[in-house]
Amino acid sequence: MKPLRKTTHVRNPLSSTMLASSSVDLDLPLSDVVVVFACSENFVPYLSVATQSIVENACASRRYDIIVLTRDISPASMITLTRQVKSDNVGIGFLDVDAALGDIELPHHGHFRPETYYRLLAPQLLPNVDKAIYLDSDLIVEKDIAGLFDVDVTGYPLAATRDADTIGQIEGYDATVGPYLKNELGMRDPHDYFQAGVLLMNLAELRRTVSPEEFLALSTQRMWRWLDQDVLNRVVNGNYVRVHMRWNYLMDWQHLRRTHIVSNAPADVRAEYEEAAADPAIIHFAGPDNRPWLYPDADRADNFWRYAMHSPYLDEIRGQLEDSRASAAGLAKRLQVIALYKGIMPAFDRVCPAGSKRRRAIITAYMGLGGANL
Repeated sequence: MKPLRKTTHVRNPLSSTMLASSSVDLDLPLSDVVVVFACSENFVPYLSVATQSIVENACASRRYDIIVLTRDISPASMITLTRQVKSDNVGIGFLDVDAALGDIELPHHGHFRPETYYRLLAPQLLPNVDKAIYLDSDLIVEKDIAGLFDVDVTGYPLAATRDADTIGQIEGYDATVGPYLKNELGMRDPHDYFQAGVLLMNLAELRRTVSPEEFLALSTQRMWRWLDQDVLNRVVNGNYVRVHMRWNYLMDWQHLRRTHIVSNAPADVRAEYEEAAADPAIIHFAGPDNRPWLYPDADRADNFWRYAMHSPYLDEIRGQLEDSRASAAGLAKRLQVIALYKGIMPAFDRVCPAGSKRRRAIITAYMGLGGANL
């Protein structure tokens, strides 16, 4: 395979002085707990809340180094985040993905952004790190993240939680998911599908078994339904350490996930999800909307705002909330969400219950028209 092409992307020269091209160039010891995020400038306020939650729950006797994979975070934001998290046992640094990514176009759709693929570059960008936690930026950490870092992943590429949402879809909520995972993604058992927003990555093992070129070739092969999460599941194919869902509690999206989707999953999956909900170590605000910074009635929104109150971006986050309530565009979006998730979806569930032939036929027709890519 040809080597990745270098990008011709032009940067602010001030920004380039604050970005490292490899973890070797970071002024961080990387001696204990390493946490990796992928983020754009637009998502920095929520990254700030996530990092605040890590800092507040960190153990004083451990060392925590946070690495942000990025392409466009501004120098001002880097300075703000550095000042926010800097302490005797916590540091932060920023890695430039351009050198590894080149000018490859990463396919994405819906609410997904290209940054989601950056986790695939972690083994290459962190050559001096053998193990690291990867976290999406739309979450908060409620316990010491070192508890996840200490999980033994010897001989495995990663540790992750089973995806209760996807398993619930397999078992009747969306009958197209199981065949997609088995026949198109090539999974031996679709019930092994994991949620990639929280990962403990065995970077040494991944470097040994999968090249970055292979990861990116798979990523650009087609428009996968759940993008790089599908790519990781295709590569790992069930060969991972399972950690409890409390380390990646998927918030009760639209207050429908628990009762309409996960409720279809097998008993052990439902039980684990309920245990996670009762005592989450990480709360993941996963979904296309219903995020707590726009919908204060979202599941676990109070937990998010508890950390947001200590973020240097609090005024900006509050401003976005108020704008979503007051602007014409924000009000139109809220009305659309209410109509879809409080009206159309519950009505569809009543007329076409999970597991019914009618439901399968309608979803199959919808997917044939473009489905999740519309």
